[in-house]
Amino acid sequence: MGIVRLYAALRARADGEREVEIVWSPGATVGDAIRDLIARKPGLAGHILDARGQVVPYVAVFIEGRDIRHLDGLRTALAAGDEIAIFPPVAGG
Repeated sequence: MGIVRLYAALRARADGEREVEIVWSPGATVGDAIRDLIARKPGLAGHILDARGQVVPYVAVFIEGRDIRHLDGLRTALAAGDEIAIFPPVAGG
């Protein structure tokens, strides 16, 4: 079990929730947790993963503060109590 934290516009797509508790089994991956999150919060569909099941290029996913692009991507293994943070693009000036 662990927590997925959602930031900025992703919160609105998840019924306003800042964090969602996800229960994962041993051997689960970040991809498994994200797919479970999207199944529970369908408003996130297409905003984290693309049609091929890959993280959309403008979204950053971190596990325990480390960018999954520098780990094993969606295949990064999860441990009990891990925290996943998902950041949508931010624009401004």
